[in-house]
Amino acid sequence: MRMGGTGLLALMLGWLCLAVPSLCDFLFGVWSGFSQGHELLLLAVAGWLLWRHRSPTDLPPQGAWPFWFWLAWGVGCLAYAFGRSQEFIRIELLSLWWLAVLLTWLARGWSGLRRTWFAWLFCLFAMPLPFGVVLMLTAPLKEAVSALAVSILSGVGYPIGRSGVVLTVGQYQLLVAEACAGLHSMFILEAMGLLYSHLAGHTSRWRTIWLAIMAVPVSFVANVLRVMILVLVTHHFGDAAGQGFIHGFAGIVLFALALMLMAGVDWVLGWVWPDEPGKTSGAKPEAVASPLGVAEGLAAEGLVPWRHAMLFVALLTSAGIAHVGRPQASPEANARALVPLEALFPQHVGEWQPDPVAVGFVRPAFEQAKRFQMYDQVLERVYVNPAGERIMLSVAYGRQQSVGLQVHRPEVCYKAGGFEVGAVQSGQIDLPGHALPVTRLVATMPERQEPITYWRLLGDKVVANEAAFKLDQIAAGLRGRGIDDGLLVRVSSLGADAEAAWRLQAEFVRELDRAQDDAQRRRTTGTRATGS
Repeated sequence: MRMGGTGLLALMLGWLCLAVPSLCDFLFGVWSGFSQGHELLLLAVAGWLLWRHRSPTDLPPQGAWPFWFWLAWGVGCLAYAFGRSQEFIRIELLSLWWLAVLLTWLARGWSGLRRTWFAWLFCLFAMPLPFGVVLMLTAPLKEAVSALAVSILSGVGYPIGRSGVVLTVGQYQLLVAEACAGLHSMFILEAMGLLYSHLAGHTSRWRTIWLAIMAVPVSFVANVLRVMILVLVTHHFGDAAGQGFIHGFAGIVLFALALMLMAGVDWVLGWVWPDEPGKTSGAKPEAVASPLGVAEGLAAEGLVPWRHAMLFVALLTSAGIAHVGRPQASPEANARALVPLEALFPQHVGEWQPDPVAVGFVRPAFEQAKRFQMYDQVLERVYVNPAGERIMLSVAYGRQQSVGLQVHRPEVCYKAGGFEVGAVQSGQIDLPGHALPVTRLVATMPERQEPITYWRLLGDKVVANEAAFKLDQIAAGLRGRGIDDGLLVRVSSLGADAEAAWRLQAEFVRELDRAQDDAQRRRTTGTRATGS
């Protein structure tokens, strides 16, 4: 009897050996920039739900373990090794979740999984969402929240206007960002709404269903109220008050308002579908001796220790593979990282000179990039020619361009900064002995239209195709060779005529090419044909 219990305990410790480093990296380490700050709360709630729904009546599976379990365990271990070694944070975390679900089945059987299904579903709300998905879904949410907040405040006499997601109140401008009205806040509020619905335990199934559905509009309304609070504080007490303590405190108010609204909706739904007296919808939790509900007699007949040992070895093997296979920067990348960007881009480019008046005008979200730990160096300059035309140069360098950590394309960063991004188109700039492939787009904000030209390099190779860029990264990691460094060069200018701006930018790039030596050209615009 004790042999089986010991085997399961060893598996739980083996799982923790995988989970603790991954969760520490995600919540506090290299991936903390991708977390939203609420994941620890969600995981704590999920742990409490697992404890709440424990029961001594749940027994482990009897007899031989089915083939699907061995297959599912192997897939989970391989997914963890692949996700952690190649820095796919979502695959890494999902594999840990999958292995934990399998451990629950191993300890408590199907009845245990049925009791804890909501806790495992709730854990998924802690998973980081792909940045592209966040941007795609956040834009309409921010637009809708901004429009409704402006309509309400202007209706009661406040001098407020809106252009996209930028609100103007009096002398102040506010950008409605993801934290205030984006998908992440909607996501956590929806999770809290579902938790409220689950814990309410109403006997009416329709009341529970509609309570879960109403969590979506309730979270939307709560976001509108948060934006209105920030606008009012900024209008009456200044920008420092709106962006200081009140900004963070508004997040707490957001959750309080959401819970109050959920309680109000629940009360209204109670008039339509009242609970039957003396009945509850779910089974009450029962006390047991151990944290995971593993009662005495866990090791039922038929459980053999060697099977636990095989699963434990699989966990340790996946951890070892993940550690050995972690991508490292190539020696060439490490050498290039020692060269400052200032040494690659001359101060004087033909007739173009640095513009001291415009220092700090180029803002490529460097602080946010440092938060995401994706850039090792950033260079910002503004050049001006005798005609008074200005070109903004922004260069981002990352020593290790793995799939997880890489420089972001401008169309992604500009959207995150509240810009509207027009159609992205491919092009090229003809240089001596080299046709430089570039990408062009126009980013627009109120009173600012910015045509942009940019290109990316992986090592000394210009990569114009996004799919080829990622495939090369994955192949490098799987083959075990060093990961190349990455460089993104962006030139832009302000003006309503995008075609004229792109021609001016192309001429600047050609002048830059003439002002550089061969080594600088190879680093900034890629390798060329021999003898060019």
